[in-house]
Amino acid sequence: MSTISVTRDTEGNTGVFSLDIEKITFMEFERTIYRIIVHTYDQTFYTVGTLKYWLNTLASSGYNFVLADRNTLIQVSNIIQLDKTFHIAYFGEDHRGVEQKCFLSEKGYKEILKYVKTSASDIQLVELPQW
Repeated sequence: MSTISVTRDTEGNTGVFSLDIEKITFMEFERTIYRIIVHTYDQTFYTVGTLKYWLNTLASSGYNFVLADRNTLIQVSNIIQLDKTFHIAYFGEDHRGVEQKCFLSEKGYKEILKYVKTSASDIQLVELPQW
């Protein structure tokens, strides 16, 4: 099991925690705080670095992360549903019943589709009706 070091607040006042990489759904760079926000199914953490650094590091460690758009890395193996119409990745509901989702760029969507087509993926592809 591999972990990364994260904090529960932007300034690190709560100390450093080890977070299991398998639990990460997506990571996004937030310019206003100049931190990377690390999302799991039901929590949010913070770390430093660049998305390019994390993409290379996580890929080199054997994890399936894709640049979903210019500010977001997404762990493909944690996606349960993919909206073909609006290019949204869904991860499931958190402990409060809130659906966790991440919007994808056209390029990010195509990268995830490559993974879906080349692996034995359980990702459900759905097409929502356009109103």
